[in-house]
Amino acid sequence: MKFFEEISPKFLVTIVAAIAVAIILMLTSNGSSNVGTELTQQPAVQDTDNESAQINLLEKDLEDKLVQNLQQMNGVGKVQVSVTLSTSLKSEFAMSGSVTKKTIKEADKTGGTRESSEVTENNQLVIPNGASQPVIVMEERPTVAGVLIIAEGAQDPNIRENIHNAVKTLLDIPTQKISVQPMEGV
Repeated sequence: MKFFEEISPKFLVTIVAAIAVAIILMLTSNGSSNVGTELTQQPAVQDTDNESAQINLLEKDLEDKLVQNLQQMNGVGKVQVSVTLSTSLKSEFAMSGSVTKKTIKEADKTGGTRESSEVTENNQLVIPNGASQPVIVMEERPTVAGVLIIAEGAQDPNIRENIHNAVKTLLDIPTQKISVQPMEGV
């Protein structure tokens, strides 16, 4: 207690105020940095989740189509198909652009000239009137990483080869990306 009696009240108030300011700064800086981190990280996670969901839908769609086609083939029987894509659907959109080029010539008092050029480009997505989506110029299909087909009739080498050829033709992928296996218990 003797320590506090020796400290001037003005000095004590200054110390308490400095501590209070430090605490306030710590609280507000932690709160704002968390908010900033959440805001910057959130869209990246959503983009990744959206792309992953898009790839899953494309894989499921391809699997369903392959099952439908393969089950129509003679001797194949029941079929299970797993497709893995390494990329998602890529789209290139139409752009409307303009380029403005401006050249300025300046003369100084001594008879010298200076020329400067300025180029301005303006590109915007082309969206038809009343539409919510931009015009797509090109769509690139996803790249297939691999396909696994498990079929009842795959014990027969001829049917296995027919399945293999059908998948190769339908997906336009190399043979090493396709595996055809017999179904267990058949």
